[in-house]
Amino acid sequence: MARKKKGCEYSKSDSFENLEVIQEMALNRKGKDDEINPDISIFLKAEELKGKLCGLYSEKDKVQPQVNKMGSVKIDGIELDIKVGEKLEKQDD
Repeated sequence: MARKKKGCEYSKSDSFENLEVIQEMALNRKGKDDEINPDISIFLKAEELKGKLCGLYSEKDKVQPQVNKMGSVKIDGIELDIKVGEKLEKQDD
């Protein structure tokens, strides 16, 4: 495993190398009777962190939930202005 460096000397490359070592350790983890028993959850977490280091995940890439858009609705002859979602263009009824 790469040595932890002091302060700002620790780089993206150092972190990536450490995550690769962690993944290798997770795959080669031994369980009872010295049988190989990989820890896939640790492997996947390291993979996620490596992806974040490479810029594969970002705030702008997050999926936004779809919102139904509704300007107004008539109930019993009374028009209610709901204003949900983006501003709607005026439509002829």
